[in-house]
Amino acid sequence: MFTDPICALATARGVSATATVRCSGERILERLLPLLERLEKPKPRKIYLTPFKVKGEFLDEILFVYFQAPASYTGEEMAELSFHGNPIIIDRAMEALLEAGFREALPGEFTRRAVLNGKIDLPKAEAINAMITSRSETALDVARRSYLEGISTEISTFREEIVRLLATIEVELNYPDEVETDYTDLGEKLDGLSESISAFIESASKGLRIAQGIKTVIVGETNVGKSTLLNALLRRDRAIVSDIPGTTRDTIEEDLNIKGVLFRVVDTAGIRASHDAIEEMGIQRSLKAIEEADLLILLSDPAGDPGYLQKIDLEGRRVIRAANKSDIRQIDGAGYDVVISARTGRGLTSLEELMVERTLDLTSIGEQIIVSARQRVCLQECLRYLLQSIEAIEERVTVDIVSTLVERAAKSLDELLGRNLTEDLLDRIFSDFCVGK
Repeated sequence: MFTDPICALATARGVSATATVRCSGERILERLLPLLERLEKPKPRKIYLTPFKVKGEFLDEILFVYFQAPASYTGEEMAELSFHGNPIIIDRAMEALLEAGFREALPGEFTRRAVLNGKIDLPKAEAINAMITSRSETALDVARRSYLEGISTEISTFREEIVRLLATIEVELNYPDEVETDYTDLGEKLDGLSESISAFIESASKGLRIAQGIKTVIVGETNVGKSTLLNALLRRDRAIVSDIPGTTRDTIEEDLNIKGVLFRVVDTAGIRASHDAIEEMGIQRSLKAIEEADLLILLSDPAGDPGYLQKIDLEGRRVIRAANKSDIRQIDGAGYDVVISARTGRGLTSLEELMVERTLDLTSIGEQIIVSARQRVCLQECLRYLLQSIEAIEERVTVDIVSTLVERAAKSLDELLGRNLTEDLLDRIFSDFCVGK
């Protein structure tokens, strides 16, 4: 475990009213005091106004606060120094700290130390990062709820149930002549547990979907105005627009924030029969994007041919049927959810309102929330091992194989909760954090 003194700028770099440098580690106070004038024994959690000196020369007048271990964010000695927000001042201050024996913190190292020192658990650390990186109001609500409520209690309950079942299996392994496992009962318990975890994944994954953006795919035949619609929704030119059919050869994805909800809008190649190899590749990518979509905007020119719909299975899908080009012809709205002109912007507000309305079920957050792909992967691995153990019981395989599968399910949840942490796991998680957090 690293306890050496670290420092980093904890606020955004650039000209600002103030900029805060954070320090943590063993014996940091004795390294900082020579840089601070008129401070000999600062009291913890008290703010001091003091000159900061570099090689004996005044650099800035700062606010200084000291936190004594373990009553700090990291659980170590910590200090925060608030300078005037000039990047030149910060650079010189950081140089002075490095000369005093600090090293620059790695991305997320302060939070990493908080986890290692037991101040917070791994899911809460990920919730903190989600709060910092949220790109919409709804995503921030998800991250905030995950931070306050978390999933650790629910996951720990699942793990305890798995461990109890594992203990039952282990008894037979250790005493095969005295104990005979009731496989029917064991299979039923594993089945019930797997159903609970599957339902949890489905419900809690909404938080991740909200954070990443609701995938919304614009679908239609060639030259129907898909790229024009993308540009209109973004209020800027992102996709190339041309009267030549088949101009869009690949999918184009952009984020769009509507009423606090983040949408990941995808412009696709027009779907038609094509002998052009490159265009056909684009069409196949379009079909793949359609399969993965949370919401489909079926864009039509009423004067066109809707035959492309035969290639798309719309059963059970969230769909908005939009008629385009109302600026050049009168359109009967029958059979459409909205009539628009992507070129002039007519009807765009109605379309955006429909996008929010049709995805309300995705943005209504349940009691539990996951905020990282890592958490979902761990849950999915747990579920996979449980399902494999059920299959093994049905096939009457040896009990040691069932035991191994159930044990792996428990270990998947251990990884989610941050038990038995490895450097590789910590590196993967905290590499996405900002340096000063």
